[in-house]
Amino acid sequence: MARIEPVFGSISSEIENPYQPSDAQLIDDEVVTFSKPKIFDFSGRISLARFWLIHVPLVLVLPCILLAFFMVGLRHQLVVLLIVGATVVVPAILLSVSLLVRRARDLGWSPIWGILSAFPVIGFVITLPLMMLPGRKAINKYGPPNPPLSTLVKVLAALLVVLTFVTSTVLVAYFPQYHPQALYEWFANALAQA
Repeated sequence: MARIEPVFGSISSEIENPYQPSDAQLIDDEVVTFSKPKIFDFSGRISLARFWLIHVPLVLVLPCILLAFFMVGLRHQLVVLLIVGATVVVPAILLSVSLLVRRARDLGWSPIWGILSAFPVIGFVITLPLMMLPGRKAINKYGPPNPPLSTLVKVLAALLVVLTFVTSTVLVAYFPQYHPQALYEWFANALAQA
C-alpha cells in the first residue's frame, strides 16, 4: 500500500489554489439596469411617459382616424365596415391591454389588474390609476424600469396628450354626426334595415 506524505518546499506556480479569491467583482446595488420596451409585448414594465407616447397615437388616434375614414367610404356596405372595424379595433384593444398589463407591473401590481382594465365597468376604475400614477424607479419583482426619457420627449408626450383631448373635443363639437351617440344610432338603424 502506498503512503501519501506531505511535500515541503515551494509548490509549482502552475497549480492554482482553489480557495484563492477570484478576480470577480461584486455587483453594486446602485447599478441601474434598464429594460427595453416593446410595443406588442406582455412582459416587462413600461413607464408612464412611454405609455402615453405609445397609447395616444397607436390606440386612440390611429384607430379613430381609420374608422372615420372607413365609415365615410363604406357607409352603405355594413358587412365590409364590420370586418374592417374588427381588423382595426381588435389589434388596438390587444395593444391597449398589453400596455396596461405592463403599467400594472411598473407600479408593482399584479398583471391581472391590466387585464381587468379591458372590461367595461370595472375597467374604467382600474384604468385611471394605471394611466396617471408614476411607476417605481427601482427594480421590482417584474424587472428593471425603463430608461428615463429626455426632457424634450416628456414635453412632446404632454403636448400629444393635450392635443388629443383638444382635437377630440373639437371634433365632437363641430361634427355632431360623428358624436358617439349619433354613430350608435346610425349603426342601430343600419342593423335594423339589414
